[in-house]
Amino acid sequence: MKRKTIIILTLLAMAISLAALVAVAQGGAPDVITIDKAQAKKPPVVFPHLTHSETIDCADCHHTATEKEDPQNCFDCHGKDPAAPDPSSMSSKKNPFHVLCKTCHQEKAKGPTKCAECHKKE
Repeated sequence: MKRKTIIILTLLAMAISLAALVAVAQGGAPDVITIDKAQAKKPPVVFPHLTHSETIDCADCHHTATEKEDPQNCFDCHGKDPAAPDPSSMSSKKNPFHVLCKTCHQEKAKGPTKCAECHKKE
């Protein structure tokens, strides 16, 4: 009986440690992101990242991510790498934020799809 209890407690401690490691690894993702790269043309977008990350897989938006811990900021590449242009310099129909977000919102029948619904004036 004692041996069984020790095994169960050891497994429980390992599970708690693993959960803590996962929580720390995920802790780097921000709750809210302000996308202000096009503010010369439109007001910044306040993006509820945490809300989206609870229901959408990271790789759906972070197209280069292979694991949950892998996603990077869009502008780590876009606007720096010639193969990944800066979305703020694109037309609204080619801007990847507009294409990805609007398409997802239309398919799921919820979420903003009009300019002023995301680009809110203060």
